[in-house]
Amino acid sequence: MNHPSKNLGFGRMVVILGLLGGPGIAAHAQTKDVTPPSAAQSLKCLVRQEKLPVYPHQHELNRTEGFMRVQLHFSKADAPPRIEVLVSTAAPEMQERTFRYLEGYRLPCLSASEGTVKAVQEFSFKNSDREPLPVEADSKQEFCIVMPREPIEVPQSFLGSRHVEHVVAVASFSGDGQQAPEVTLSHSTASRSVETMVRERLAQYRMPCRSGAEPPQSMHQQFSFSPAGERRYVLKREVFGLAEFLGLTAGVRQLQAEFDFATMGCPFKVDYTIYGSSLPNEVRSDKKDPNRISFLKWLSERQIAFANDKQANELFGQTVQIQVPCGSLNLKPVAAAG
Repeated sequence: MNHPSKNLGFGRMVVILGLLGGPGIAAHAQTKDVTPPSAAQSLKCLVRQEKLPVYPHQHELNRTEGFMRVQLHFSKADAPPRIEVLVSTAAPEMQERTFRYLEGYRLPCLSASEGTVKAVQEFSFKNSDREPLPVEADSKQEFCIVMPREPIEVPQSFLGSRHVEHVVAVASFSGDGQQAPEVTLSHSTASRSVETMVRERLAQYRMPCRSGAEPPQSMHQQFSFSPAGERRYVLKREVFGLAEFLGLTAGVRQLQAEFDFATMGCPFKVDYTIYGSSLPNEVRSDKKDPNRISFLKWLSERQIAFANDKQANELFGQTVQIQVPCGSLNLKPVAAAG
């Protein structure tokens, strides 16, 4: 699966000290280690390639995105780190470019007495005009998904397909960190063999931060498979004003609504994920504001006026960003001509 092109946004690097069996570890529970971190532990001598991995180029209108969070384990000064994938939604080619880039990392000032130094790094592949919305922190329990590094092997049965196939799967974790999740499919236009492959893939996911005492936790993930060489509908734009977006929806002349955006902390942006009639559309704003709940629910109920079933299927799961201005929205049904 080749996916196109702009650049890789390089995320923050978080240093996690990981002295395994080395000096300076507190011998008693009440003893606090105040030893300053060494150059290796603070990654001051980290050597890496200057050229960052780029978004795989194939077609400028492909909006496929990918995210990876990896943990790096440095144990030798002259060797690359061991790479542990914590989270990955990146396509196989994005993953391989990231792995090749990370294999060039070295920590030359690391001494044998320091043991293993660990670091966490995030990568985000985007080919999008949308401005990423910040995620508001909440007080929910920790959510740590570890996914397989290996790319998905597409079944032979799909290779002859001429249609985009989608599977939306839900993984529910109820045991400890070593137990596989229960997997259900909330939506599928795929063949039985592709569905089986998705189920087997999610069965490999783990949530290592669970002890087993926590309440069940669930996540959903979309898998989309596009046949090579086939023309398909894509979004030429991803950012719309509110009025522009409503102009794309079905039944816009019969809408009735009244919203005062001045009471909602305007202006603000909303991400709208297209699911059509198959699943509820997803709408997310940049913060959890109870003043916006009614408007966001109303917005999620608006359906894109698709030209045909093929367009509806191929835009399934795509996200657009809506810019909500200050002011108010007052819509009344337009009377039919007599």
